[in-house]
Amino acid sequence: MHRRFNSVPLMGPWGLGLILFLIGSGAFAMSEDGYYLAPCPASPNCVCSDEPETSPRYIAPIVSAGADGKVGGQDDARLLLAGIATYLSQQPGYDVTHLTEDQLRAEGTTRLLRFVDDLEFRVRSGSVVVRSASRVGFSDLGKNRRRLEALRRAMIDQGFALPRSAPL
Repeated sequence: MHRRFNSVPLMGPWGLGLILFLIGSGAFAMSEDGYYLAPCPASPNCVCSDEPETSPRYIAPIVSAGADGKVGGQDDARLLLAGIATYLSQQPGYDVTHLTEDQLRAEGTTRLLRFVDDLEFRVRSGSVVVRSASRVGFSDLGKNRRRLEALRRAMIDQGFALPRSAPL
């Protein structure tokens, strides 16, 4: 039997357009300095705590929980980072590639198309600043933001982090 190219649903005109939309943005860039995360590219497939708060690519840091129910200190933020590392290592589709007491890098692989996204976390002032960016493509359809918000919820549920509306 002879198979036609567009008999595969993903390869129809819409599927091909989606693939072209996803390929080739240059969002992969990890920071090598010790303080700031790499800036997001112009494409909408990255979120970062070091972006301006008015940017659509901004995402709030994950705030550590102190013993008093308020924002924790540097040691609490390091416990939060360790909790993030443990959580990611137990989840399918994640690979922790670098971990120190103040920095974590990981890769997240999407289930369907197996795209690899880079995640970076740094301890800073009682919080963990975050960045998640797709290596390829123009749009991630909101995957990086959803991934980090799910991680934030897990850290809140485990007592490592405070909800954004918690007292400072």
